[in-house]
Amino acid sequence: MSFNPYSRSHLGDPHPVYAALREERPVHHNDRPPFWAVSRYADVEACLKDWRTFISGAGITLDGFTGVKPMIILMDPPRHDQLRRVLLHAFTPARVEASAERIRRITSRLLDDVEGHDHVDLVASFTAPLPMLVIAELLGVDPNDQPKFKEWSNGIMLTKAGDADSLFACYGAIFDYFAGTVAARRREPRDDLVSALVAAEVDGVRLDDDEILGFCALLLIAGNETTTNLLGNIAIVLDQHRSARAELLGDPDLVPAAVEEVLRYEGPVPTLTRTTTRDVELHGTTIPAGEKVLLLLAAANRDPRAFDHADRFDLHRTDNRHLAFGHGIHFCMGANLARLEARIATEELLRRCPDYAVAVDRIEYFNTPSIRGPVRLPVSTGRRPSAGVPAIDPATPHGTGP
Repeated sequence: MSFNPYSRSHLGDPHPVYAALREERPVHHNDRPPFWAVSRYADVEACLKDWRTFISGAGITLDGFTGVKPMIILMDPPRHDQLRRVLLHAFTPARVEASAERIRRITSRLLDDVEGHDHVDLVASFTAPLPMLVIAELLGVDPNDQPKFKEWSNGIMLTKAGDADSLFACYGAIFDYFAGTVAARRREPRDDLVSALVAAEVDGVRLDDDEILGFCALLLIAGNETTTNLLGNIAIVLDQHRSARAELLGDPDLVPAAVEEVLRYEGPVPTLTRTTTRDVELHGTTIPAGEKVLLLLAAANRDPRAFDHADRFDLHRTDNRHLAFGHGIHFCMGANLARLEARIATEELLRRCPDYAVAVDRIEYFNTPSIRGPVRLPVSTGRRPSAGVPAIDPATPHGTGP
């Protein structure tokens, strides 16, 4: 059995392939590209928890890219733990909740444009600019630079294994941009995250510029791409499950549960890669030391051993212990912020465009195993056409900023 995670053959719906691996080959060895795939919930959870055996420092994607600046997701203890303690202060529940009004304001401004047209590309108009603008405000950078951020972030996420030149070019652009921001904040601090990082200390020692730049780049990529794709997946899933959408319209208090169920059912991060430090035996198969292991989060999150009716989208699912944000020491620091953005975006989208409809045959997905979400999401907004206001072809990007 061959499994090509970059194949377009299962791009629209990868879950049959994931299910076959999970049920028939829970530990699967692939030759081209070379890696091992682990797909059952208990196994994936255990691998994520065992950071000593399944390390992140050798890369968390199949290309093995370990960065040109230190990033916390590409670190192992003890430095990982030291930096994480500092950075978690930026994502406390209280700090995140304080962003709610700002997120709702940005959301409303974007939807003013969406609501004004009959047809839009929801990615270009809403799901991409929202996280980008939130991050821009959080970091204290000019929101007008949003197109640059998106280009660099997309370039990183779409880079295929072995294309190191593209990765270095995109990361280099990000680091150059933020180097200027860090230098400016050292001269004149502001009330933003970059200023907080410049002032932060680990055991009495300030973070160096490379560590600050690594975190800025991580926030741009993880906070932008993953949330963008989560929002797109929410829109698609709620279009596929109209009865669930009707229930949410009648009871908005269910929106947080809907967000959690989309994270399980169609999460934005379908895989993570680790590297073994020793031989590991699993299901009678030995994974040698030094091997890449592709952890199939998307397969684990639909494992019937862990979830009743795992292939069913269920707003009322209890004890939803999905792995969409990872597990263990690398559990996503921005999970609370992503949840807040997703909740507010879903509430406002349903309130403003309750009858939106996705052009299913025109959805385009990212072709990469690292993320799951639409590159292009044509929708009709469900509004009644007004005289003198033309419909916009969703193939034409518009409304990419407030």
